[in-house]
Amino acid sequence: MNSSKVKILFVIFILQFLGNNIIWCNNSLISVNKSLTVEEKYGDRIELLGVKFKDPLVLCQIFIAFFFIIIFIQSGLDKVIFRRENILFFKNHFANSLFKSYTSFLLTILTFTELICGFTLIYGIYFSLIERTTLWIFYGFVICVLNLFFLLIGQRLAKDYNGASDIGIYFIIVILGIMSMY
Repeated sequence: MNSSKVKILFVIFILQFLGNNIIWCNNSLISVNKSLTVEEKYGDRIELLGVKFKDPLVLCQIFIAFFFIIIFIQSGLDKVIFRRENILFFKNHFANSLFKSYTSFLLTILTFTELICGFTLIYGIYFSLIERTTLWIFYGFVICVLNLFFLLIGQRLAKDYNGASDIGIYFIIVILGIMSMY
């Protein structure tokens, strides 16, 4: 292959990469119609595996809800199933904080709010598929924020700054979920 063909192929690649959809055929460049966007293909509704969604943001809200369902249901069930181990961890973790005398009570509250959050989001996904509204996912996201504030306060008071910074990532995700509803 000579250098001029290599240059032409490189230009074609760049143009295609930039979205111009041009192909090389019979020693000339031919423009191809662009593929349809999700909005052009489905209008105000999209379909995934036979399930219709109002728009891509609803699908994202459902994926974010699944993410937090996994996190909070697993965490809440872990606190129920391994309560003794969690109490020992909390007593050790909060030994030098204001919470040292209240670890069992606070663990109960945290367990309860995590499970409420997870089950609210499960209902929210069900409700969004049946009623075509994400109102209950919104309520679940608000409870997620509450849980994350509880966890952040605990981590900061325990002086676990690395653990507190990790919570920030979850907070950003849930806030993006809430913002996508407007």
